[in-house]
Amino acid sequence: MVGRLKLRGKSMNELIYFVVIVNVIPAFIGFYLAKRRGKNPYLWAILSGICAFSLLILKVQYKPIIKEK
Repeated sequence: MVGRLKLRGKSMNELIYFVVIVNVIPAFIGFYLAKRRGKNPYLWAILSGICAFSLLILKVQYKPIIKEK
């Protein structure tokens, strides 16, 4: 096991891919959505990276209201 770090049967490469999929990708999406809506993109990137459910909040909360004619 020289040169390979194992953590509960998983190699570091698998853990890095897991972190990228679960944390980094939602953080970039949150940054992009917040920037387009004029909100603080760094705050929303951190929130989205910690809890991807906050992307749904950002998407729905600032949705324009459709007025009936």
